[in-house]
Amino acid sequence: MKKVFLISAAVGVLVVIYLSSADKSVQELSVEPVASSGTVARPAIPVVETQSSTANISTQKQKLEERYKTVSDNEQLTSLEQRITELNQLYPYREFSEDEVLDLLAQPNAWEGSPEVPESLPLTADQRNDGRDFIQINPDRFQVLLPGDTIEMPLEKLGMRLEIKIDSREALPDGGFTLHGHVVGTDEFMRATITQGPGLSLAGIDTPQGHVVMQANDTHGWVATSETLFKQDPHKTDLLLPTDE
Repeated sequence: MKKVFLISAAVGVLVVIYLSSADKSVQELSVEPVASSGTVARPAIPVVETQSSTANISTQKQKLEERYKTVSDNEQLTSLEQRITELNQLYPYREFSEDEVLDLLAQPNAWEGSPEVPESLPLTADQRNDGRDFIQINPDRFQVLLPGDTIEMPLEKLGMRLEIKIDSREALPDGGFTLHGHVVGTDEFMRATITQGPGLSLAGIDTPQGHVVMQANDTHGWVATSETLFKQDPHKTDLLLPTDE
């Protein structure tokens, strides 16, 4: 009789342990919801960070485009994205950044006056003192000029500040280019050309006071009128004097 009681008690304990274990398993399984397909539905991955990054990029591009409108009046290239695409096609070996292009366009002048005569310029002693203005240029400023752009050319000796509009761009065999344009705000058509090659920049501008020439080696150069460059020696004459023959 005692043995039967012990066996019954043992069986009861096993049943309780089994039911307790089964109930715990059911609770663990109930933590994750079951999808209608019968598979366990996983929690959705938060996308807040991705959406925030996209919004930041969009805001940054908008700010760049807004700044572009303050530094460019080009009606042919109305967006910074258009200009960058054009520049990357012209210079496939170089990648232009938006900030770099905007900083260059923000420079209104084609050159700035130099406080001293650069020693690197290949000029004679007479040429250094013949009345030409010495300047400093940024060659990259010319590289981002495209048809429809305008740029100012300060001519201090003539007391003028001319605005030049670029009409066309011509590629050169050496990888350089020539920009053809005209002076804005004059009654007659006055041409302006800017040519740039490896280490050398040249410009010729027709002005109401005569033709003006600019030349720069790398970042240093000079500006002078044709009259300054081709001064006539007062001791010589172009007249053909009669001979005794």
